[in-house]
Amino acid sequence: MTRAPRFPAPRRLAYALLLAALPVRAQEFRPAATFVQINDVYRIDPVENGAVGGLGRVLTVAERARRATGATVRILHAGDFIAPSLESRYFEGQQMIDALNFLHARAPVIAVPGNHEFDERRPGMLANAIKASRFPWLAGNVRLNTGDAEADRRLGTDTVIESGGMRIGIFTLTFLDSPREYAAWDTTYVALAERQIQALEARRVDAIVGLTHLDLGYDRQIAALRATHPKLLWIAGGHEHFLIHHPLTDSTAAITKGDSNARRIWQVVVGRRGGQPALRADSIPLDASVAVDPAYARDVQQKWAARMREKVPFFDQVIGRSTTRMDASEEAVRNQESAWGSWLADQMRTAFPTIPADVAVLNGGAIRIDDALQGEIRWEHLARTFGFPTRVGLVWLRGRDLRETVLERGVSGGRGEGRFLQVSGLRFAFDRSRPANQRVTSVEIQRGAAWEPLDDNRVYVVAVPDYLFSGGDGYLFHNRALLSVPPGPDVRLMAFDALSAAYANGQAIGPAAEGRIVEAGVQR
Repeated sequence: MTRAPRFPAPRRLAYALLLAALPVRAQEFRPAATFVQINDVYRIDPVENGAVGGLGRVLTVAERARRATGATVRILHAGDFIAPSLESRYFEGQQMIDALNFLHARAPVIAVPGNHEFDERRPGMLANAIKASRFPWLAGNVRLNTGDAEADRRLGTDTVIESGGMRIGIFTLTFLDSPREYAAWDTTYVALAERQIQALEARRVDAIVGLTHLDLGYDRQIAALRATHPKLLWIAGGHEHFLIHHPLTDSTAAITKGDSNARRIWQVVVGRRGGQPALRADSIPLDASVAVDPAYARDVQQKWAARMREKVPFFDQVIGRSTTRMDASEEAVRNQESAWGSWLADQMRTAFPTIPADVAVLNGGAIRIDDALQGEIRWEHLARTFGFPTRVGLVWLRGRDLRETVLERGVSGGRGEGRFLQVSGLRFAFDRSRPANQRVTSVEIQRGAAWEPLDDNRVYVVAVPDYLFSGGDGYLFHNRALLSVPPGPDVRLMAFDALSAAYANGQAIGPAAEGRIVEAGVQR
């Protein structure tokens, strides 16, 4: 039988303290692999006149982590990158592939496609993007049939990496907005996630990560699989456009999502604590305190900026001015009244001069610029605002239906959803704590300079974008409309006419948030 050594009293006390400390040290976090997570990045350059976000700053963060750890740092991209963007209209996403290839050479990239990677009805843009990529594309629930065997073959399902003495398995899932003939898509997300987790467990991994582009609700269901699969640590997610963090618990995996265009990103370290897989997650704001990697700025940003101006000589042309700051960030247009969103909705009411609309609604998801505007408004700003043609139609609705099927629908989801509406000709209040379809607490309609309560039985003419007119985001105008005019004028052209006419006369616009949308318990 082994006996503990016998020391003089002072040394016995020190030895006892050392033994007492061992269990604490055994619980120390021991890092094995470092990841930088991004999602929903549509631009290769920063936003807010270069001050915020951008892949050049993502690379700087990855390089800092590599120097600090002395080990490879990997970038996980949780989807949405080749579309929609102004540049992708001209370069079919190749500018983004070039940017991610540049990052991949210094910090290996692993990407899951998002729903917008499948925007095009024809497969060429997607197939060419995959083939031009030096980094892997993974989507465990999609099978491609693009007619390009190389592209189809290169869309993988999962991967296992080895780092710091750990084997880390990564499974992937995504979704499509609409069926595509070239993509077979399995929507049994949770069941498929469990099968992928089981397959990785059979490969004797030490920890499991889900790289997903799904609604948060599905990510939460998948995270709950940790209760029966304790190696599941983390869901690195996309699709929502704002910072999200659900911490790791004994029964649920951690969930992280970053801001669109990398305004805030995540640095996540996977390792062990007390012999068990564990992680540490830190959000990092990419503001002016984080430098843009100079090689990236020179070899990617500046190169594609020059090519864009070759394609569009009037790219920097001033078309208007604003005396106020208009917040058109994703955070604003999808959650609250935005001055830019309000001004655009105002223009929609004049789409048909002989039939002026009483009110207009514009889904926040249609406003893609993710930036703030003040002073000079350039052609670039208006072109970036709309990722897709946005034509205006008219519907005649009773007041009750305007409230129940339109305004309630806009606030029926969670924060950051594209269905949230910017409005003109009305103002309303809502309470997110109330049940869905019962959240709108008051509605008033503008009559000249006055406001009057919404009349449930009165018929109102409502200007709507074509996406909502045709049932997008679950809006059911055709079920309730008494009359309609099909979409015609494009909001972008209407906005250009209004801006340029004012500018030609030496005038500026000056919209401001004025209380059109009020959320209970939120101070703006």
